[in-house]
Amino acid sequence: MPQKPPDKDQRPPAAPSPPAPRGGGPRPAPPGPGPGRPRPAMQAPGRPGTPAPGIPPITPVPSGSNDVSLGVAVSAGEGGGTVTARKAGGLRDMALDVDPDVVGIKGALQHLAKAINIAFQSDYGENYLESVYQAAIVRNGEIQVVHREYFGFRDNWFGQLGMLLRSLQLTLEGPDPASPEGQQRIREKGPASIRGLFNLLGRKLDLVSEFEDRVPAYVEQMFDRLEASGIITGWDRDDWDIWTTSIGLNIKIAPRGQKPA
Repeated sequence: MPQKPPDKDQRPPAAPSPPAPRGGGPRPAPPGPGPGRPRPAMQAPGRPGTPAPGIPPITPVPSGSNDVSLGVAVSAGEGGGTVTARKAGGLRDMALDVDPDVVGIKGALQHLAKAINIAFQSDYGENYLESVYQAAIVRNGEIQVVHREYFGFRDNWFGQLGMLLRSLQLTLEGPDPASPEGQQRIREKGPASIRGLFNLLGRKLDLVSEFEDRVPAYVEQMFDRLEASGIITGWDRDDWDIWTTSIGLNIKIAPRGQKPA
């Protein structure tokens, strides 16, 4: 009679351990790893179950990222942490030349406008400029830094009229409303139309100090910081005129001698 084959799920019985020798002698050691038998992982001394530290892996930054290549490794010391290589390049190595004698007036204007936009996004101003101004653009042979209250008005008759109406509306809110100090005062004490009108009269007659009187000095300080950081090169205050518009509080920057009378 033929025998029934064993089931596939039925496992062969485990091999019995060798019996201890008579007389109480030591039990023979189990056989060492052979072919097909995995070698047990090494363990760190003093910590059972913990693999021994080896060479820290190096993980490169993906090539599709916008940053420079940077090697990252896990420290093998007791404190752990991450060890990175020195971060080279970046904003501090842009070296945008803003000297009109070297790159020309058009190139210098474009480089200055780009540097201003970088400064507003990276807090290089540190003097209220980035809190009230939106962006710098090159238009009609000069740089125009647009105040956030007058953003969107064009350089035409309708745009000037719109800026004038917006300026009068801000004046009715309180004294010097387009400045950071004036906006803070309005938030704390509320609107003050009468004080705003008297302040406007005093500012136009140069009887009262206003924010726009400090704007050119703030812009020069910002360019000094950008040059010290390596973002721009060739910056010279004597090469540029900086002023604010008569309507609104936009900033204009042009090569010296090209400022309109």
